[in-house]
Amino acid sequence: MTRSVDAPVLSLRELNRATLARQMLLERATLDVVTAVGRLAALQAQWAPSPYVALWSRLHGFKRERLWSAIERHAVVRARLMRGTLHLVSARDFYAYAVATQDLQRGAWNRLQVANGVEPERVASLAVAFARTPRAKEDVIAHLRERLGKVFNEQYAWLVWRFVSAHADLVSAPPGGRWDYGGTDAPYVAAKHWIAGGARPTEDAAIDHLVRRALAAFGPATLADIAQFAGQVPPRIRPALERLAPGLRRFVDPHGRTLFDLPRAPRPPAETRAPVRFLPRYDEALIAYEHRERVIASGHRSAVYAKNAIIEATFLVDGFVAGIWALSSSPVQAIVRVMPFARLAPVDRRAVLDEAEDLARFLAPAAKTHGAKVA
Repeated sequence: MTRSVDAPVLSLRELNRATLARQMLLERATLDVVTAVGRLAALQAQWAPSPYVALWSRLHGFKRERLWSAIERHAVVRARLMRGTLHLVSARDFYAYAVATQDLQRGAWNRLQVANGVEPERVASLAVAFARTPRAKEDVIAHLRERLGKVFNEQYAWLVWRFVSAHADLVSAPPGGRWDYGGTDAPYVAAKHWIAGGARPTEDAAIDHLVRRALAAFGPATLADIAQFAGQVPPRIRPALERLAPGLRRFVDPHGRTLFDLPRAPRPPAETRAPVRFLPRYDEALIAYEHRERVIASGHRSAVYAKNAIIEATFLVDGFVAGIWALSSSPVQAIVRVMPFARLAPVDRRAVLDEAEDLARFLAPAAKTHGAKVA
């Protein structure tokens, strides 16, 4: 996959506008939630409010009940997938993502001797049969121990659940049918009993699917970008890109890196207007790239990517991260505080405060008053 001498060069602003278009951040879309989640590839769900804020910023008139409905219908599911972190994904994408992202964990079963002398297929069979209905992960592990004995290597106790859930394709079953603003703990259920239809594809088909989804949601992208989104090493992604290459377009970024993209995907002009938008903690647009200058200047990264692995909630001005935000709420008042990295122009400051107040209304609808302020 060498660089083509004829590949067009895309400027930083052109890449930024392409990302905003794919991520529905140039204008709010009128889509059902399931379709939107599929087009976005995946929604980070490490922080309970994240999917709600992500969809509020991207969909016209979004109400949290729309996501609840999709979850209750099992059309959107939550599982540890890309980079081993919690994501909401379309049920139609789950098995492909599971094969593409979890098989490295599955393959490490014997390499790390997570279980002594027990075939992972046996573990999967027992877990799937037990988790026909939602079960606490501690109960799943206890069930396995009762039937398998002391076979799990306690040196890797913290990894045991990762491996079990990957082998059995376990997904989170939200208490009460949904996640609101509580924690991320939830019972688990085997996807076989949760998702109507579907089955594990071949590894090649799964990775091809993931690459197409990544390009649709984040392209144009480099091999390293796609590998970053998937949480895989580039050599695992490269064969898929080579298989798909005849049907892809190639570009070059300002640093000479080769970019791949779907032929008909949107690539708006650099001068396209970009409105103020608010992103939640861990928004995938701030994680999915190895090379993130298209969304955030290098000088601002330390304020967003914290040392304790938190990725702060941010807001965009002219398409780029311009600061972070936080909600302060009580039954009486809800205020979104914005902390810009630099002084905002008056027109941008007004737009930021207006959007922040709307976000406060969305996040705390029961509060008596809502507002926004620059901290």
